[in-house]
Amino acid sequence: MEILNSNESGLGSRDIRHVLSKIIDIDEDGNETKLFAAVGNMHLSRVVAIARDEDGDLLLISDHAQAVMEQLGSWDEFLED
Repeated sequence: MEILNSNESGLGSRDIRHVLSKIIDIDEDGNETKLFAAVGNMHLSRVVAIARDEDGDLLLISDHAQAVMEQLGSWDEFLED
């Protein structure tokens, strides 16, 4: 997993637009890039990071999801996958 943008105080639409402008919509195999959001609970959390996985798909990570992974000691492992 590669972090493309991160901000502890929350990402704005400008940050997300900047990352999206750098992403290829459809890869050479005809696959469209998908967007996924990490959800750790049932209330809204700020998006604090955007990551790209090995397939080139994007993951929006909330501050809550990151904090939970850090508390569980799995944040670094998550980034290595």
